[in-house]
Order: sequence, then structure tokens, then C-alpha cells
Amino acid sequence: MKFMSLGAACLLAATFNVVSAVAHAAESAPPERYHYGMHLDVKKVIAVHEEPSVLCQVVDARMDYLDSSGQLRSLEYRKHADVCSNEN
Repeated sequence: MKFMSLGAACLLAATFNVVSAVAHAAESAPPERYHYGMHLDVKKVIAVHEEPSVLCQVVDARMDYLDSSGQLRSLEYRKHADVCSNEN
């Protein structure tokens, strides 16, 4: 039983290290500004960040993702705040 919990702890630590490295790399990746009609090559979304807002309004957001070649990229765009999803 101890072996399984040690293995699970090691797996959890390894996963945390990978996520932390990706998050650090995403912070250093220069974001590209989205424009209408832009071709997006998104294989996997890593994280989506948005300015906090208590009002239903348009906010700045950033998506960190991997493209089809495995390169980490970052895209800045504008969107409705998440609180707008509670509006009718």
C-alpha cells in the first residue's frame, strides 16, 4: 500500500513540475494580438486568463496554447466577461 501511495505522490509531483514549467513558459511567450479572419493553429489549450470583472462588460483575455508543431503560443483577444453568462 505504501508503494502505491509513493508512486501516486511521485506522479503528482511530476505532473505539477510539468504544469509549472508550461505556465512559466507561457508567461515568457510573447502574446500575439488576435485580428478578425486570423488563422489559428490550436492543438491544445493550456490556459485561458481573463481580467477579473464584476460587471458584464468586454475584458482583455489571453489564451496560452500549443500549436500543431508543439510550439507554445499566446494569443490576446477581447471577450465578454465570464459574469455575463449569468445575464439573460
